Amino acid sequence: MSWELRLGDCLDPVAGLASIADGSADAVVTDPPYGIADDVMDVGVRKGKRRGGDNTWHAESEWDREIDPAWCREVCRVAPVVIWFGHWRKRAEVEAAMPYPIRAEIIWAKDVHTTPAQPVASQDERIWVFSAAGIKPREFSPSVWPVPVIPTWAHKHHKNEKPVPLMEKLIRVFTAPGALVADPFAGSGTTGVAALRLGRRFLGWEKKAEHHAVALKRLSGAREQLDIFGGAA
Repeated sequence: MSWELRLGDCLDPVAGLASIADGSADAVVTDPPYGIADDVMDVGVRKGKRRGGDNTWHAESEWDREIDPAWCREVCRVAPVVIWFGHWRKRAEVEAAMPYPIRAEIIWAKDVHTTPAQPVASQDERIWVFSAAGIKPREFSPSVWPVPVIPTWAHKHHKNEKPVPLMEKLIRVFTAPGALVADPFAGSGTTGVAALRLGRRFLGWEKKAEHHAVALKRLSGAREQLDIFGGAA
């Protein structure tokens, strides 16, 4: 399957989403910035709303404090189905910005809580499905998906990296073999890896050079594995 990963902002007027035709992708599957501004986490120090006991190696991301409505407009322009990860507090904001109506909310049930200890510690993440018309999943699926997170002791390519099996399930349920899957916030390339493994084409954007380099390596590796072992699943 073919793939392309562009270095740059998905809203760039030349090489971003604007460069591809209306409806040219079959689905957008993406984990965009939540609009909650990730703070650095200091070891042994708990200060502020997003601080914990680990993760000193990632820089703060003030740039993503607000969700840009232009993201929502552009992803709906290029694909009839948009699968969008987000924090439950942001559903109303994202839903209001999306030209398409929301058709489903999937709850990713993680095997551990992923926020510091508190009276109700989050153990889930939301995945919203927006589409121009009613969705037609390719297989039956309930709305709660129990998929383990990447363990804290495992190597992670990106601080918000999603498990490949989770992305594979989304792509398998909502797209057909050969479909073009787009991800305007490609990060370390997990959506693309999942797409290639399932026999879909992939087009992505990543604005940070360090993440883009990692994603390129992962996508190239996924393509090589398919060539060696006889194609997609």
